[in-house]
Amino acid sequence: MRKLGSTSRAIAILAGAGIVAFAVSTAAVSSATTSGGVPAISVKYHFTSFTVTGGVSTGSASNPSTFSLSFTTSFSLPANSPGIVDNATGTLDAVSVQERVSYPIPAGRAAAQLVGSVQLPFSSQHLALVVAIKGSCFVSSPASGGYVFRGTVKCATATLTLGGKSYKASSLLRSVTGSFTPVASGAAGEWNGSLGATFANPGYTFPVATLGSGGGTSLIIGSNGGSVGTRSITFTGTTSKG
Repeated sequence: MRKLGSTSRAIAILAGAGIVAFAVSTAAVSSATTSGGVPAISVKYHFTSFTVTGGVSTGSASNPSTFSLSFTTSFSLPANSPGIVDNATGTLDAVSVQERVSYPIPAGRAAAQLVGSVQLPFSSQHLALVVAIKGSCFVSSPASGGYVFRGTVKCATATLTLGGKSYKASSLLRSVTGSFTPVASGAAGEWNGSLGATFANPGYTFPVATLGSGGGTSLIIGSNGGSVGTRSITFTGTTSKG
C-alpha cells in the first residue's frame, strides 16, 4: 500500500490538476443523504434497517486547509446478532465507515480530463475512502447506555483507493469524533450514531469526491453492518479565501 501525500507519480498527477478542480467543484453548495434497507456489504449480520445522512464541510471553499466528513446514522441489529459490544472487554466493537463513489466517464476522453460533478483530476471510475476506528477508544456513557469516542487520531486509520490502487491517508487525519447510543424507546437492538473525521487538504479534490454520485456509504461495527446508496449530496463552505 502506498502513502498518500508521498512523491509517487500518481499523487503528483492528482495534485497538479486538483487545486483548480476544487474551485470548480465547490461553486454550488450541495448536500448528502443516504438511505435504504438492502445492504450490499459482506458481513455476517446485516442491519435489519439502516439510514445515513452526511456531508462535507470546510471553513473556506476557495482555499481550504481541512475537509470534514460527518455522518449521522440509525440502524437496527438482527435478532441473531451478538450485538456491537465486546462482552470480553465491555467496549464497543471496531468501527469502519466507507464512502465510495463511481463516475461514468464518456468514451474517448483523455486520461487527464477532469471528470465528474466535482471534477476529479483522474479518469478512474471508482474511488473509496475508508476510516477504521478502534472500538476500545469509545468510552461507555452510563447516562445514555451508549459509547462516546474519547481517543485521538491514533485510534483511527484511513485508506483511499482509486484506480485499483490503495493509499494510506492516515497522515491526513486531524480529528475524529463519534458516538453510538441505544434507542431506549425503540425496538431491541436499535441504535443512533454519529461519526466525523477531519482531514488536512492534500491539494486536490479529497475527500469531497467521496460524496459524489453513484456511490454509497457502508458502516460495519464488529460483525454487523450495512450499506446504502448515495441519493443526494451536501457540501458546505464559504467562498472567501482564508
